[in-house]
Amino acid sequence: MKKFSKLTTSLAIAFSGAFAAQAQGDTLPFIPEQDGAEITPQIVGGGPANTANWQFYTQILNSNGTTAFCGGSYIGDGYVLTAAHCVSSKSARFIDVKVAGFRLGGTDGDRIGVVEKYVHPQYNRSTLNYDVALLKLERLPTQGQAVQLASGSLSQYARSGDMLSVAGLGRLSEGGSCPSFIQEVDVPLVSDAVCNKSGGNYANVGSVAFCAGYPQGQQDSCSGDSGGPIVINRGGQIVQLGTVSWGIGCARPDKYGVYADVAALSGWIDGIKQGDSSPSLTYTQNQSLANFNLYEVVSHRFTIRNSGSQSASLNAVNVSGSGVTSGLVVTADSCSNRTLSSNQSCNVNVEFSANTAGTANVKFAFTQAGSSTQHSATVTAKATDIPVCIGSWDANTVYRKPDRVTYQGKVYEAKWWTLNEKPGSSQVWLFIGDDPSCK
Repeated sequence: MKKFSKLTTSLAIAFSGAFAAQAQGDTLPFIPEQDGAEITPQIVGGGPANTANWQFYTQILNSNGTTAFCGGSYIGDGYVLTAAHCVSSKSARFIDVKVAGFRLGGTDGDRIGVVEKYVHPQYNRSTLNYDVALLKLERLPTQGQAVQLASGSLSQYARSGDMLSVAGLGRLSEGGSCPSFIQEVDVPLVSDAVCNKSGGNYANVGSVAFCAGYPQGQQDSCSGDSGGPIVINRGGQIVQLGTVSWGIGCARPDKYGVYADVAALSGWIDGIKQGDSSPSLTYTQNQSLANFNLYEVVSHRFTIRNSGSQSASLNAVNVSGSGVTSGLVVTADSCSNRTLSSNQSCNVNVEFSANTAGTANVKFAFTQAGSSTQHSATVTAKATDIPVCIGSWDANTVYRKPDRVTYQGKVYEAKWWTLNEKPGSSQVWLFIGDDPSCK
């Protein structure tokens, strides 16, 4: 995408078409914050879009209206992707779209009616989690072209700090006017950890949404742009990573734009396009655990849930370690070669440690039977080189109640006979307290 320097006039791609919805009497969803601010998406500080890069951009309109109230993207096979909050309260027959429509209220683009609406079954109006919906068109468009959607995981396409581009016809500033021509702006991807520090509803952003923007604000999306695409352009190859979902105001400092994660929701999207809305597998794709000391055993439980209405059969889950990960073992696996019924979950439990300081990574990879989509999730934790009092425990010694040992600065007492079972990771040991000699 074309990169723009900061402009005096702010560009704002916004939440659920505030200006249009208000004009037509629609109720705008919002999430109240402690300061009473309304949550809206945000784009500010951009300029006129290069339409050659946005041929998939789609306007969402009322069937009897001429002004778009949300954005969307044409994804091929007669389907448009948008935000759930844009259309969840509307009947499909009252919605039209304009594929490759770049002027607000203009006659450009291909206007098409909607015959079916699909809202993600886990969409939550209060938190705006799973904020995606698909619109099935009454015919294929004669203008524009389909965009490639991200699949697998967001990390396969971008890292924190990478520039993404977002476009729309929303307000040019918080509470300001709307442009007559589509605008675009570049904003950097923000890590979940940084985004969560903004507090409030931002603290819950992660598994099915991501943040983008600058800590100082100034460039962002705003009212009227909900459902529109945010993409990454690598050498002319454009991939849609998300849809505009929400944000606090427009381009405020430390109030990032939040986008539904297309890759995380690709299973559901693909299912709809293939004529089957389920099963839909949900899981946490990236998770950071607390720091740990060298040789300390870290335990983690990875959970997969079938959120669809039909059963889902899983192939074997592959677990691998990288970085400074050592001693990785799978302690329990109820997911491999398992069929999950609707709303059923399974778990893969692991334990690992590290012998040297650095970042330990554990990756969970699996596929669904009959599908070529690769699912993966990664857990990371930092091993710190802090002196640890290893203590008196010996793996080759038999201990019996009430023998006591020191292990990694902590005192444990044997509950019964034990050999080669590490204190702290086994139920045969009772934790007594810290060993004062290790201070």
